[in-house]
Amino acid sequence: MMKTKLIMFLAGALLAGSACKKDKTEAAQEKVQEAKEDLNEAKKDVADEKKDVANENKDVAAAKVDLAKARTELEAAIKERAARVDAKLTALEAKTDAKSKEAASKLRAERNDLDAKWNSAADRTDANWEEFKTDVSARWDAFEKNVDDATN
Repeated sequence: MMKTKLIMFLAGALLAGSACKKDKTEAAQEKVQEAKEDLNEAKKDVADEKKDVANENKDVAAAKVDLAKARTELEAAIKERAARVDAKLTALEAKTDAKSKEAASKLRAERNDLDAKWNSAADRTDANWEEFKTDVSARWDAFEKNVDDATN
């Protein structure tokens, strides 16, 4: 009888011990499963971020193309204006009176300043391009008016 009780006691202890191990194993498996789910969610987040970055890169590329086009258009417009103004300045310089010569000299200096301003266009960043374009256009407008006033 004592032997039977001892065997029963040991069997109960073993069963209780294995049940405790089973609970720990299940808990560990649940933690692993949660970690897998978290990892899958993180992978989805990374994939979404990659898509967002790709879309933003496309937008940046399109903006760069638009800016290059705007710079080319402005350069063509300035060259056209410069040709008109240069013809008027040449005619003004050809006059023999002192007033015309003085006006032509001042206007030629201003024209050279405008060239220097335009040559700095390559140094302009995309962020301040609009400000630069507005400034150059306004200066050319004023310069053309001064040339027209001097030649008329």
